[in-house]
Amino acid sequence: MMQRPLPRRALLLGLSASLLAACASNGRPTLSYLNGNAFYLEKIQYPRDKTLLRLRLLDITDSEAAPAVLAEQSLEKIGTSAAYSLCYDASSVQAGHRYVVDARLFVDGELRMQGRELVSGMGIEAAGPQVRLQMIAAD
Repeated sequence: MMQRPLPRRALLLGLSASLLAACASNGRPTLSYLNGNAFYLEKIQYPRDKTLLRLRLLDITDSEAAPAVLAEQSLEKIGTSAAYSLCYDASSVQAGHRYVVDARLFVDGELRMQGRELVSGMGIEAAGPQVRLQMIAAD
């Protein structure tokens, strides 16, 4: 019994599906961590059960556009110092770009302190900057 050759259309469809599957498997992010500390020096003890520290890793290269957020972490019930670990996709980091860690301390939903520090180097388990939070000026 003689087998019929596969039609050209079926071969092309199979080849296309294989190529798409190969491309999709390589699109996994390479996770890296930027670890550091956020702190404030003021002798203020906020109620720990009402504090929230929001940290973001931002690309601030384009000063005319809103900064791109590469990673974000929120920590609850913190004291005068808090360790952070921002998880980001290493493939999103580009040579020649400028990155900062932006930190904001909220007490009972109200912004009380903020700080921003430049990141000098990034890579797997990189040491992030020590971000000093400062009081928000009263309006």
